[in-house]
Amino acid sequence: MNRIKIYVFGLIILAVQILLSDFLSINGIRPDFILIFIMYNSVRFGSFQGVSLGFILGIIADLLGIGTSFGLSPLTYTLTGYILGILFYHNKIHSQSHFHLIWICIILFHFLCTTFIRYQSIVFENPVHFILLWILTSTYTLGFTGILQVINPLYKKS
Repeated sequence: MNRIKIYVFGLIILAVQILLSDFLSINGIRPDFILIFIMYNSVRFGSFQGVSLGFILGIIADLLGIGTSFGLSPLTYTLTGYILGILFYHNKIHSQSHFHLIWICIILFHFLCTTFIRYQSIVFENPVHFILLWILTSTYTLGFTGILQVINPLYKKS
């Protein structure tokens, strides 16, 4: 796929995030379609593609008011895109179950970072509530990723 097509499709995913995230919200917990898009492209095309998509879509998302803290989305999307892009080189080396365990851990780390920064006051006041928020936000996006895995498996991408 041409790079311009990827960025245009990224803008479409950003529009889907804006339009559907409130509709699919459960008690303020929303799926992160941008992260799923960055994940698929990072694993398919490598770290550079993941970093550039993460930074550009993160900046646009923050400018449009999707994020709560300005700069958090580009930082976490860029970092996650880079780490997931490393799997581009190791897809053939690892077993399929090991590959899936690695990207799930990377997604959990992404949501740990974003949840920690967004809900800093809850971390020390009520750590159990913080852990619950982290698990719920991660699980909701991982659920959509699982549905997408049935349609278009991530392991076969690179």
